[in-house]
Amino acid sequence: MPASRIGHGSVRVLLVDDQRGIRRSLALLLANAGVATDEAASGAEALAALAAARYDVVISDLRMDGMSGSELLRRIRTRHPELPFILLTAYGTIESAVEAMRLGAFDYLTKPVQEQELLEKIREACSLRKSGRVADGDKSQIARSEQPQDVVALCPNMQAMLIRLERVSSTDLSVLMTGETGTGKSRFARLIHEKSGRRSKRFVSVNCASVPEPLLESELFGHTKGSFTGASQSRVGLFEEADGGTIFFDEIDMLSLAMQAKLLSVLQDREVRPVGSNRARRVDVRVICAVNRDLAQLIERGEFRQDLFFRLNGIRLHLPPLRERGDDLRVLIDRLLVGFGRKHGHPKITITPPALQVLLSYDYPGNIRQLENIMEQMVVFARPDGVVDVEALPEELSGKPSVPAAAAPDAGFSLVESERVLIEAALDRFGSLRDVARELGIGRTTLWRKLKQHNIQTVRRH
Repeated sequence: MPASRIGHGSVRVLLVDDQRGIRRSLALLLANAGVATDEAASGAEALAALAAARYDVVISDLRMDGMSGSELLRRIRTRHPELPFILLTAYGTIESAVEAMRLGAFDYLTKPVQEQELLEKIREACSLRKSGRVADGDKSQIARSEQPQDVVALCPNMQAMLIRLERVSSTDLSVLMTGETGTGKSRFARLIHEKSGRRSKRFVSVNCASVPEPLLESELFGHTKGSFTGASQSRVGLFEEADGGTIFFDEIDMLSLAMQAKLLSVLQDREVRPVGSNRARRVDVRVICAVNRDLAQLIERGEFRQDLFFRLNGIRLHLPPLRERGDDLRVLIDRLLVGFGRKHGHPKITITPPALQVLLSYDYPGNIRQLENIMEQMVVFARPDGVVDVEALPEELSGKPSVPAAAAPDAGFSLVESERVLIEAALDRFGSLRDVARELGIGRTTLWRKLKQHNIQTVRRH
């Protein structure tokens, strides 16, 4: 998707960097997007420029001779607390940038800066400033002790995401959450609602991939009695149920173009018209969306409306995959081990170092959802003394299916039968192959291969 223009000189940015070449290249980039820029070669020049003119955003390098970007941020916060500050860093570690966000920076970017990402941050900063919630200094930082109990965020990129979430929560801006499947987007969408001024109203979640298209319009907007075959009574839609609260669209990229057009109309007019009714009803909802796919690519292919994207993309929050979360993985493993141990009758469960090493070295393409499935399977297949060993590892980690330690082949319970029972139980419970694969923590290609191997029918009869 081509870089969108932010304004026609109406947005003014102060660029601060002690390297003239970097300032010039950024200024040209922003000029092409309709952004007016001034340049400062040091923190002192930046403070002088701020005393003489009004700016919408400050973009500063972190490491500079003399006054650092962090020190410049501290001084700006005392004089211009409402001014968005974006930090640039060329260094591999982001701990310093995250610390700067705790001091009140709006966000950080690593060099070399990507054009679309920089323009996106500027647009978001301007939107957040209009809402009056750019930075609150110490009030908006999230110390580890203040994190939600079920959220693990020891790594810098998760801490940075939570700081952004904290600032966004108290606004009414729409939020677009990106990240791989299983990273916890629905949990964080609910967390935004719980931290917002809408917390006393309903949080309504819609999985756009699981509701059949013919039913989705009625689900969202409601219908009147007799409006279609089977409509024996009128029904209130999910938008009206969420009135005053938050509605969360998971996998919104799965909507058809026709449904996208109807959703756009509701978001623009802030009113819904139930199926079969001539009367529109006003609704006041905050919209949070989540996607697994690249919307820019979908827009280029004509599969997603660009105008709807701009409507939804008020603030973007990216959830990093589990493989990029460092020490968070070890903490999550410990928590899940204890939790599932209690659930399955092993209050003093432990894990052997070899089994733990396998878990720590795995990539987790299904992220947290896959980790949860793996940990529960391993606890189920723990030894009678509550020890989880490599024998309890599921097939995608060990190369062979897990089997309860107390059950041996001569007891009439084979490895093949164990795997077949697990798959059939998941099919009976969910029906959808997508959901079955998620529950088992495997890819759909692997699931299809297992179904064929065990001659399992995908259509279940009850």
